[in-house]
Amino acid sequence: MKFAINYSPEAQQLIDQSMINIDLFKCPDFDKGLVQQAEKSRPAYVHFDLNAGQGNMDSIDWHQVEEFLNQTPTPFVNLHLVAYSKDFPSIRSDSLKEKDIEQVKNLVIKDIQQVVERFGAERVILENVVYRDKNSDMLQAIVTPEVICDIVYETKCGLLLDIAHAQMTCYYSGEDVYTYISRFPVDRLKELHITGIQKKDGKYKDSMPMTEADWKLAEWTLMNIKQGAWSEPWIASFEYGGVGPIFEWRTDKEVMRVQVPRLYSLVVK
Repeated sequence: MKFAINYSPEAQQLIDQSMINIDLFKCPDFDKGLVQQAEKSRPAYVHFDLNAGQGNMDSIDWHQVEEFLNQTPTPFVNLHLVAYSKDFPSIRSDSLKEKDIEQVKNLVIKDIQQVVERFGAERVILENVVYRDKNSDMLQAIVTPEVICDIVYETKCGLLLDIAHAQMTCYYSGEDVYTYISRFPVDRLKELHITGIQKKDGKYKDSMPMTEADWKLAEWTLMNIKQGAWSEPWIASFEYGGVGPIFEWRTDKEVMRVQVPRLYSLVVK
């Protein structure tokens, strides 16, 4: 299992100064120049901004996706499992009725199958997203572990487990996050995302510094992997920091200097 962090100039400076160590940078798919900049210090893999559940696979620039796969050590095409309310206007956001779940699954699986036909199921991984409440723009059905299991097993794809997304979902639902994650298809785990959760402007946000609750969850997750209870992913990525206005305000060199070595030791030891 390798260790990565979101690419940021601040992280690159720390690496070049030998103050932190990583195996790879995790880069977004919107800027080839960013990947080239990251590769001056470490290899870089790409995390794609692709969703399964919107019926828009025909509009994706698959040539660019293939270029990234061929030019970087990116082993998988990742898809976020989504069910936006606007795409399912007849379904209440908190509905877990069987007929509604089937409608969601059918569209999500149809999207995934298009990607599987192009790349093969062994190269596709599926990521859990966040559900907040009945006013959320995301349907609760798509974050239900049993639904995720059905989708993963039916499509024969891998799981990209984002424990911060799971943590935020459980903060809003009141579920125990450890029980919730344990119901995921962890025998299909291929990639792991870890980051901190904190409240800002009244809402929980991820890509924040790790708190003690976040460390506890990360340690438990990695213990399950190390002990063989879960499949070992190819990489664990610390999704802290980044580029652009979405991430720049929460990219702190001191946070990375302190927290990256601690997480790196948990992943690689």
